[in-house]
Amino acid sequence: MELFETPGHLLRRCQQRSQDIFRQALGQFGLTQQQTALLLALSRHSTASIQDLSDSTGSDRNTLSDITARLIDRGLIVRRRSPHDARAYQLRISASGVRLLKRMAPGMAAVQERILEPLDASDREAFIRMARTIAGIDGDDPSDR
Repeated sequence: MELFETPGHLLRRCQQRSQDIFRQALGQFGLTQQQTALLLALSRHSTASIQDLSDSTGSDRNTLSDITARLIDRGLIVRRRSPHDARAYQLRISASGVRLLKRMAPGMAAVQERILEPLDASDREAFIRMARTIAGIDGDDPSDR
């Protein structure tokens, strides 16, 4: 078997390319792809728990705890005790976080375009459909769960 014919290796190489493109286009904002994904998920809801964010971003809870702590320190998200469960926290994006996402929006669109640039339009749609299938993401938007 050739390395460049194995799905795991190809997915890892695609992820590396995605990270490189992200850093080139958006590195000046000082966020990682995971931090950006968390901010985007929070921007869709008034509040969310770590579990909600884990479900919508596909990141494990421990990783998200570290990411949220960094974003809280930067003032991009706010954490408060849940009014329904004193043991739990609710997170929401701050006004600074919203402003940052707005500033990043053109670059984020450019990143997506550059990632798919080698593919023609029909292959792009097929790629997205197949990647969603491999990732176990059905037709619903997981951030709405």
